[in-house]
Amino acid sequence: MRLAVVAALLVGFTTFQTPGTDPASLRIRDSHQGILIACDPYSDAARAKKEFGKESPLKAGILPLEVYVRNGARWPVAVSLDKIRLDVVRPGEPRDSLDPLSSDYVATLILHPKSPGAQAPRPRLPIPLPGIGKGGKWRKLRDKLDELAFPDAVVAPGATVHGFFYFNLAGEFSALRYARFYVPDLKFLGNAQSIMFFEADFSSSP
Repeated sequence: MRLAVVAALLVGFTTFQTPGTDPASLRIRDSHQGILIACDPYSDAARAKKEFGKESPLKAGILPLEVYVRNGARWPVAVSLDKIRLDVVRPGEPRDSLDPLSSDYVATLILHPKSPGAQAPRPRLPIPLPGIGKGGKWRKLRDKLDELAFPDAVVAPGATVHGFFYFNLAGEFSALRYARFYVPDLKFLGNAQSIMFFEADFSSSP
């Protein structure tokens, strides 16, 4: 009966096997209860351009952070994307808790890097950008960012899901040494066991 419930929960979701990169080889990671979460920041301009093309998020001071979730447990895992954040705690300063930006918003800031949203000194939540058009170029860029973004998906046992989150650092990429990627809300499907939060510490990264 329980297996039937799990099968039903998986209907309509897509799982993705990760080619190439082994998330266990990345320095920025956290793992427990059979689940591994690892991060790969694209803070190098040449590398970001190779992945995103000429209109890279770095152009607007935005960090593309590739995140891997590997499920080595027996049960499918659902990840709530709503509560994910990048915490930056610089010495002697208050904590900045940065929410991921939508592909729509990132596309706007890339094409209009001097907009108020790109220049905010403590960029947490997006702010409205009135008077900025969204033509064909914007839609094409938005669709590409969407394609590369971390999917809203259930991670099946033995599978790995990966994709990008976009965080507005206003170009202060040196602050990454003080960053932690925080994932507080994961759930096993078909099992009532709770999952502890994940916190991948960037200070271990060179």
